[in-house]
Amino acid sequence: MCGIAGWVDFSSVQPQRELLETMTRAVRHRGPDGEGFYEQGPVHLGHRRLSVIDLEGSSQPLSNEDGTIWITFNGEVFNFQELRTRLLQKGHQCRTVGDTETVVHAYEEYGTDCVQHLRGQFAFAIWDQKQQLLFMARDRMGQLPLYYSQSAQGVVFGSELKSLLKHPAVSREISLTAIDDFLAYRYIPEPETIYQAVQQLRPACWMTVSANGNRIESYWQPPFSEALDLTEQDAIDELDQRLSEAVQLRMISDVPLGAFLSGGIDSSLVVGYMSRHSTRPVKTYTIGFEEESHDEREFASQVSKKYGTEHH
Repeated sequence: MCGIAGWVDFSSVQPQRELLETMTRAVRHRGPDGEGFYEQGPVHLGHRRLSVIDLEGSSQPLSNEDGTIWITFNGEVFNFQELRTRLLQKGHQCRTVGDTETVVHAYEEYGTDCVQHLRGQFAFAIWDQKQQLLFMARDRMGQLPLYYSQSAQGVVFGSELKSLLKHPAVSREISLTAIDDFLAYRYIPEPETIYQAVQQLRPACWMTVSANGNRIESYWQPPFSEALDLTEQDAIDELDQRLSEAVQLRMISDVPLGAFLSGGIDSSLVVGYMSRHSTRPVKTYTIGFEEESHDEREFASQVSKKYGTEHH
């Protein structure tokens, strides 16, 4: 998890470092390991980093070879090594060994279709200097957040509402529709937020922002209509294979990994697959409560013993 923030304002090319730092540091809890800023012409990009891959490199915002494309990125691309190899074969040059630079070169190669080549969880903003265009995208299931506020001059964006609210162009006027939705559903459906002026970029969508206007498109839909001819055992075997692969992909890291373990079905499955793919005991963590009805430590302990985890 990292934090991104920034804006593009086509009516002004003045640097505003203090404002950019304020917006970015509002989400420092998302990225305690470092920060970076980029300002050029109408664009302002900020980043707070949580180091997971390529700890010494991949500081952000990060650019391509000639500095014409810049990115601030939150997330992980699990197939970046395979994608990086393909891009190197096409003549791209990489200075780092992380996944962020791979996204930069994928955009260079494929444009907005780059998202079709990314397998992972992500929210990012790319500034294309030559086209004077900001390209933002969110992963297929919307695992990582991306908020934005539009105006006639451009867009303000960030990982969390608190970043956007630091910008003077973003109104704090409350959305009565959002309040109604919250009272009805106990949450606010995307793309709305509690503020009238702020929206969420929907999952599996990208957005372009230029002086000629803004554009939002969906790039993926779940294939609900696909018919599968499987026996029950075939379905069990395929589910096992897919869950195992999904967990293994998320274990690619240059820092130690752990898992929250409640002892319920979901967390127990994840810990089981992590144990399958780990050469050392998995670190697991459970929070206990004095109220017996809320306390899951007994169930978590049973799962920990089964898989031999290092339990806390």
